[in-house]
Amino acid sequence: MGLFSILNYLRLKVIVTFIRLIAKWQRRRLRAAQPGPNKKQISIPSRDPGRFIEGYLYTPPETPGSPANKKKPILVNWHGSGFVVPSLGLHDVYCARVARDSGINVLDVDYRKGPEAPFPAAVHDTEDVLKWVAGQGDQFDISRVVVSGFSAGGNLALVAASVLRSSFEELKLQIPMAIAIYPVVDITVEPAQKVVPKPIRPIPAFLARIFNDSYTPNPESRKDPRVSPALADPSSFPGTVVIVTCEGDTLAPESNALAERLKDGKRKVVHKFLEDVGHGFDDFCREGSKAWEQREAAYGLIVHTINEEFGHSG
Repeated sequence: MGLFSILNYLRLKVIVTFIRLIAKWQRRRLRAAQPGPNKKQISIPSRDPGRFIEGYLYTPPETPGSPANKKKPILVNWHGSGFVVPSLGLHDVYCARVARDSGINVLDVDYRKGPEAPFPAAVHDTEDVLKWVAGQGDQFDISRVVVSGFSAGGNLALVAASVLRSSFEELKLQIPMAIAIYPVVDITVEPAQKVVPKPIRPIPAFLARIFNDSYTPNPESRKDPRVSPALADPSSFPGTVVIVTCEGDTLAPESNALAERLKDGKRKVVHKFLEDVGHGFDDFCREGSKAWEQREAAYGLIVHTINEEFGHSG
């Protein structure tokens, strides 16, 4: 690593540390609602000896008349982070809702962040989690695995569902459905060019550059579809794709374009465009607010689509 690279890393490290402190303070001040009792923390082995990927497993409540030994599908979720902020557990409400209302297992998992662990570290963790799930065929129905994510996590979910999907076939793991909520899909586009007519608390261009530089210090890597899933071959995506975008989010245009590109008659594409809300609107919203109403609409649509795919009983 040259002197310039070292100085750039130290610059990013200082800025990201400050961002993490602010995010931690916000989460303490605005604590997300905690889910019910069907949640446990787990540690998943990674490809690196002695290193584990942390996660939370949500199991659905038992329904009267359902076979006790019937294996249920599983949804694997990756949290939002800008690829730099530790936020495991941020989407408790979503994970608990899906487990309860869809009757399937939900695994909310962590991944490594930049600048300490740039691309492809997060993608490797994504692969390792899904390989672990593939080895749990006695516990989950690995022929019905949904991948899901928010923001940067939505990026990882789309990468898992497109570029990486075929690599799991020999492990008997199948991904028939992907869900991406206000995802990052094209990092090749300069952040200042990402604009919308009615921005709502948009991600500042300078901050987006910090995120991009921390995750992909080599700009050439941004053309890799494992970084920018909008560049993946549309035929590589699964049979059902759900994309949720927000009117006030500067990331919406690229995700809207991806949703349209996937509507080629070969798959079911559910594209929900939410008005009057911005990026991360659902993280800490008050009951009765516009953000809360849109959160209920988005989560309800996701649950409905899962139930259509698998049946409510799982």
